[in-house]
Amino acid sequence: MTLTQLAILIKVVELQSFSNAAEEFYITQPGVSHSISDLESELGIKLIQRDKNGIRPTETGDKVLKHAKTIISSIDRIRQEVSASLGLKTGQLKIGSFGGVSVNFLPGIMRLFKLRYPKIDLKIFEGTEGEIRDWILSRTIDIGFITFPCDMLETIPIISDDMVVVLPEVHPLATQKTISIRQLAEYPMLITWNSNCQILVKKAFKSSTGKLPPWKYKVSNIGTLLAMIREGLGIAVIPKFALPHDLQNALVLPLEPVLKRRIGLASIMPFTDISPAAYAFVELTGKWIKNNIA
Repeated sequence: MTLTQLAILIKVVELQSFSNAAEEFYITQPGVSHSISDLESELGIKLIQRDKNGIRPTETGDKVLKHAKTIISSIDRIRQEVSASLGLKTGQLKIGSFGGVSVNFLPGIMRLFKLRYPKIDLKIFEGTEGEIRDWILSRTIDIGFITFPCDMLETIPIISDDMVVVLPEVHPLATQKTISIRQLAEYPMLITWNSNCQILVKKAFKSSTGKLPPWKYKVSNIGTLLAMIREGLGIAVIPKFALPHDLQNALVLPLEPVLKRRIGLASIMPFTDISPAAYAFVELTGKWIKNNIA
């Protein structure tokens, strides 16, 4: 059993593709297949299987995969510790991010990080908040941006933004300067189901009205949600940072009382124990936001 075999196993499952994994390692697809086959032969059990849903680990394969990720993570940590002693000259850091952060913060933070540590290879995994939590727990990524609450992980707050009301230009509430939760309760609402924001909105509605929000449609993509608002299918309470800079054919109004979403970075381990590269990223994220947003 070799580290390369374990790394290839992780990448095949992660990318759901033998050919894509081969490209990542600059080897042929048969080379990837042989690597998996040799590992399975040595262990005497099937680790991955293909079906109509794609490539996925077997029950035992899933257990092996978790150990493999821990081993590879430990090896990366050793390399980063050595790199830190040399001034963080080389290494790799895997970061998880979601839409609003990717658009508003991440490019600037990455630029600052690359200026300071040009030979640290940054890998960005963009997904939903739920996917980012799963990636952290499975050690697929080192750290990731999340929204609170997030009880399963070690977290550090970074910034907060206001939740705002987005509605069609022609709407009974369009002439308001601010909109209250009680007013929202009278109209059909939209929500992105894979975001912690629905927890904040639920709590605000329960506190103000004693009822759940009148959600009519739940979608997974903020672009879909905004398109539905423009078509008059409902209104939504959305984090300000999630809105595109060129929002058209829709109005954005403040919510009363103010409701804030908190954004932070999360890790599976205490931040005092994360790798030097990850710690440097956390520090630079705070500095970038202080200088550019806060």
